[in-house]
Formats: sequence, structure tokens, C-alpha cells
Amino acid sequence: MLRSLQHLRETAPAAALIAGDEERLVLTGGGGGYRMPWHWHDGLMILLPAVGAVDFRDETRPSGTWLGEDRFVVVPKMRAHQTAAAGAGHRHVAIYATDAQLARIEPRLGSLTRVRTKLDMPMVFAATPDMRSMLALCQAGEAGDRALPAVRGHLAAALFIRCLAQIEQTDALSMAGAGSHGDLLVSEIRSFIRQNASEDLSLDGIAGTFGLSRRHATRLFREKTGLSIAGFQEQERIAQARRLLIETALPVGEIAWRVGFETGSALARAMRRVTGLTPTSVRRAMARSDTC
Repeated sequence: MLRSLQHLRETAPAAALIAGDEERLVLTGGGGGYRMPWHWHDGLMILLPAVGAVDFRDETRPSGTWLGEDRFVVVPKMRAHQTAAAGAGHRHVAIYATDAQLARIEPRLGSLTRVRTKLDMPMVFAATPDMRSMLALCQAGEAGDRALPAVRGHLAAALFIRCLAQIEQTDALSMAGAGSHGDLLVSEIRSFIRQNASEDLSLDGIAGTFGLSRRHATRLFREKTGLSIAGFQEQERIAQARRLLIETALPVGEIAWRVGFETGSALARAMRRVTGLTPTSVRRAMARSDTC
């Protein structure tokens, strides 16, 4: 089944559209039960998991491979493929581009010859930290913000260019399915913790959610991330607290409660230990930046 860029542009829900014109389209998708049966596009597609993992299969590798948050796949035009979410919390961003779009940006980027030589079949590449930041920003913002479409358009363009640079400058990753099963599980565990960071999650409960023993879950998570599950949850709580400190005027005690700390003092102690900062210093730095 051909899913042309024009068809995608005409049928995509407004909430899914990040940016788009006649030569490029950027959409967000996913959710519970996400599955796209075998299809192909009349342009290049780059699929970047933002939350959780997705099972990707193409006509050259029907056995499939798992894509987590640390990698993305680039699919040449007219290559049949299918995708399915590994869990209900999955979200992704898909970038579609025509040959005309590639030709238009090539003078600014330099030759894309090396990129094109790598695109005779779908390939997987590592997602860098800056790409993940742009990916998150592309999906951020409040509905009704009149500047949001323009901001997202620029962010999506920057993300696309960064993906092309990564394809040109690095080697493709292995697409072997079996070897990445552990990465998939850890990606899903991280996604689950992010969505429930403020909750009192037990190790037994997390392990049971994914059909693992407590020992297996803790060993696998530390092996893949270098962190304990509890340590990762604390980092997520602190990250969420920092966002609320910067983006809202909520009292520190209210923010602490929202992200899972019992008191503002408990949040301050954890932030100081992990980041060297306190809630007060975060807000003070934000106030200084606003006056510069």
C-alpha cells in the first residue's frame, strides 16, 4: 500500500502535525495499539522513537528489529515496511522528505552523496543527545500558542538536518532483532518510569509489569544504563521538578508533591546531591537569564 506524502498531509490529524509543506512532512504518532501494516512512501522516511520502543520490519529483513529511544531508522522511498508499538506508551516522530527537498537543502549542507549511497535499504543509526533534545522540543508547547507552528517548523528542520549529518558521518548500527531484546525491555522500563515517576513504584511491581524477576530487571537495567532503577526514577523526578521550577510559579512544596517527593526539603536535598543545585538556585538563575 502506497502512503504518499500528499495522502499523509491530507489525512493526518491536526494534533499530529509538527511541520509540513509540499516537499516535507513531520508527524508525531504512537499510542496504545499503534500498528502500521506493510506500506511504502514516495519519499524518504526517518522514524525516531521518542518514548518507548517500536518493532520495525522491512522487505529485506522481515524478521524485524527493535528501535528504542537511542536509535532511529531511515527508510528509502518505495521500500515496503511495517511498524508496531511495543507498549501502550510509545510515541515517535516521523520525518518524510521528497527528492526535491533533499536537492533543495543540499547546497547548504554540502554534497549528500554519502547519504544517498547508504540509502539503498533501510538502516538504523544512533540518536545523539542533541537530537533527542530537539525531538522533545518538537513535541512540546501549549495548544493555542500562535508562535508554536513557526517554532516547531524550525525545530523540525534542524532535526532533519541533524539526522542527515548523523547518517553521513557515522556507520549504521546492527539491525539484528534478537540482540536488541534487552535494549527494548530497558527502553520500555524507562518509558514506564517516566510516565509514573511521581508514583511509589516498587522493584517487584516494575519487574512484574514486564514479566521479569526482580533480580533480572535490576541487573539488566544497570547493565544497559549504568543506573539502578531507583536512581533513574530519582533523576526523572528531579528533571520534572526542574521543568516545573522553570516553567511555572508553583511553590517548591507543591512541585515536590507533584513529582513524588514528600516535602520541598526532600526535593532540595535530592537536587543538591544529584545536580549540585537547589530549587532556589534554579529559579534564581532563570530570573537572571530573563533580565539579560
